[in-house]
Amino acid sequence: MTIEWQEPLTAAEVVERLTAATGREPEVASAMIRDYLDDTSEQLGFSVHRWGLDAGDVEEIRRGYEWVDYERGETATEARLRAAGYAQGWNDIAATDDSPGYSGHVDRQAALWTERARGFEAPADVPFVEHEVDAEGWSR
Repeated sequence: MTIEWQEPLTAAEVVERLTAATGREPEVASAMIRDYLDDTSEQLGFSVHRWGLDAGDVEEIRRGYEWVDYERGETATEARLRAAGYAQGWNDIAATDDSPGYSGHVDRQAALWTERARGFEAPADVPFVEHEVDAEGWSR
């Protein structure tokens, strides 16, 4: 397996690319970068805040944080807690659903929200907001 080398980006370039890719304000993009570096540091067991970021990191940040609602002040931790509630809901549906056409969608949603909630347990009293959904389970 060959890994292609990518040119490191300046902090300003990373913020600019995230702002362009997500449509968010530069301050929000900076918070996304801090969260990414904090999470990476925690996973590795040492700080990576002085490491350079490249285009692959920008894409990882965009993908990993596009579902966090920074505009409403939601932190990555709060988003993961919310995701744990969604994951539990989808897992509950998966446990009782036996329709062949819908079960694949349910399984994918359960896996997606479980991955987003990784490392967090949802307390039993997490408020779950019901949304009107169409026949395929998409929220309107």
